[in-house]
Amino acid sequence: MRKTTKNLSVLLFGCVALASTTARAVENKSTTPEKEPTTRSDAVIFKVHDISPVLDDGIVTGCDYTVTLYNRTSINFRSFTINMAWKDAVDERFKFDRYLETLLTPEEIAQQREFMSKDETSKPMQTAITVNAFGADKQISVRGHVNNEKCYLMLSNAAYTVSPCDIARNVDNISTKGLENKECTALFQLVNTSNPEYFGQFKNISATEVASQNQTVQENELSDIDTVISKIVENLGTSDKTLTDIN
Repeated sequence: MRKTTKNLSVLLFGCVALASTTARAVENKSTTPEKEPTTRSDAVIFKVHDISPVLDDGIVTGCDYTVTLYNRTSINFRSFTINMAWKDAVDERFKFDRYLETLLTPEEIAQQREFMSKDETSKPMQTAITVNAFGADKQISVRGHVNNEKCYLMLSNAAYTVSPCDIARNVDNISTKGLENKECTALFQLVNTSNPEYFGQFKNISATEVASQNQTVQENELSDIDTVISKIVENLGTSDKTLTDIN
């Protein structure tokens, strides 16, 4: 009887230790601030990646890139075009005219401005891709090219619109007419390098939702362990009573 009681005690100790470890894992997860950007479950998410400078005689003349899209919506697209633009924040902060004023005389500045046409002023980098026959729950990658040497801008956040946009409506009582531009743009979400999901494979749900599901599984496992421990304690109590009665 002593051996049986000892074995039950060891088993109870092991379960308590496992419960403690699982509880700490759940606690650490719950105390971690969830402020990371995530993606919508009802959007066409897309990212711009594999950006490669194109050289001509050692000079960058353009950028090759890839756009990967994942359609999490229930909409089947006949075709759409994503128009993207990246603002050059460096040129916005650095005013060359002010720099010239510190070095040149007013006459020299006026002469320099004659050589600087309006077409040479800083403009956003702009490009567009067109996708045809893109069904629900599908993923596709499209290669593109832009004639601009500032490839680094494509790693930052872009302003984008989706137009034109032609979809096949999935509800019979809704017109099959193409969406308005504003409405169609709202169906899309750009994933840039500030989002951890940019660096992995796109899933049918976001990384944050996956983490939430994992936490739920851990909590359920902890609840199951608590139930087992309660049952063991109950059995230990019954064994002690039996031993007492025998004695």
